[in-house]
Amino acid sequence: EILAKSRKENRAGDEREIQILANSSKIGMAVGGILSAIIVVFSRVVNEPLLGLSAWAVYFSMFGSRRLYQFIQTKEKIRLLQAIIGIAFALACFVGMIILGLQQ
Repeated sequence: EILAKSRKENRAGDEREIQILANSSKIGMAVGGILSAIIVVFSRVVNEPLLGLSAWAVYFSMFGSRRLYQFIQTKEKIRLLQAIIGIAFALACFVGMIILGLQQ
């Protein structure tokens, strides 16, 4: 009975696995942010703003969706605010990307 309860409580994995997943998510987002910034700088060098906007659209959509999921799970209002900001930035970059793409 105790073993069954433990298995039910730890369906997502043990604490170590959960912590590793959380840390890898943070590292992945940081690497994505750095790569997006490098792409934006490169897009300035080659005078191709569409490239930079697309990088930010992808990054902010990842950020916003991650925070939205965290809000759904935790109900922390700060996560909702972060999700709204991230999704708004993603949409703004996406719309800018479409507008620039249609002008070219």
